[in-house]
Amino acid sequence: MKLLITALLLSVLVAPAAAFHPLIGEDTGFLGKDVRQVELGLDHSVERQGADTYSTTGSAEISYGLFDKVDLLLSAPWQGWTSHGLSRSGVGDVSLEAKFGAGRAAGWDLALKPGFSLPAGDEGSSLGAGKGGVWLYGVAGRSYGPLQYYLNAGFLLNRNSVGEEEHILKASAAAALELFPKVLASAELAAQTNRDAASVSHPVSSVFGLIWSPYPALDLDAGVSLGLTRPAADLGLLLGLTLRL
Repeated sequence: MKLLITALLLSVLVAPAAAFHPLIGEDTGFLGKDVRQVELGLDHSVERQGADTYSTTGSAEISYGLFDKVDLLLSAPWQGWTSHGLSRSGVGDVSLEAKFGAGRAAGWDLALKPGFSLPAGDEGSSLGAGKGGVWLYGVAGRSYGPLQYYLNAGFLLNRNSVGEEEHILKASAAAALELFPKVLASAELAAQTNRDAASVSHPVSSVFGLIWSPYPALDLDAGVSLGLTRPAADLGLLLGLTLRL
C-alpha cells in the first residue's frame, strides 16, 4: 500500500497546477477579464524504488478571467498506475481554485491561490484521497528582460481516508528564459512534505521544459522531471497544450 500511495504522490507531484505547463508551481500572470483558457497535460513517471512503478496523469484545466487580476480554475485529472503486476486507472479528485493579485513588494508581483478538492477519485484504488482537501499558496514573480523568476510556497490540508500525512508543505523556485521569439526554456526545483507519514525523507524534483507559442492564443510544451531524492519519481515526461479563447 505504501508503494501505491507513493505512486499517487508522484503523479500529483509532476502533474501541473500551474499557469503554464510544465511548471509545477504557479506564476503571477493573469488571463484578463472574460478571457478563457483550456490547458491539457499528459505526464508519465517511472519510480524504480523496489518494484518498478509507472504513473500516468492526463489533466484538463479550464480557467476564466473573472476580473483583470482574478482567475477561477477548475481541473479534473484522469490517472493510472501499474506496479507489482497490478493496474488501476480512473478519474482523480477534482479541484477548484482562485488566483488573485496581492500587490507588489520590492519589485516582485505577488499573488495568492486558495483552493479545495472534491473526492471524486476512488481511494480504494489509490486514485483519490477519500476526503476533500484545502490549500493556500503564495506566489512571487518578477522579470528581468528575457528572464522570468517565480517563487511558490504553500500549505495543503490533505484530509484523507488512506492514512496519508495531513499537513503538507510545498515550495518551488523556477526561472524561464526567452531563447528565441515565441520560445521559452524553463527550469524549476520543487519540494514537498512526503505524504507517507512514516517516511523521514521528502520528494524533491527538478523540472526542465520548453514552451513554444506559435500563436498568441496557443502554447505547446514538453518537459522532463528528474527525482533528486528517493521518494521522488526517478524520471517523468511531460507534454502540454494551452489554448486561450
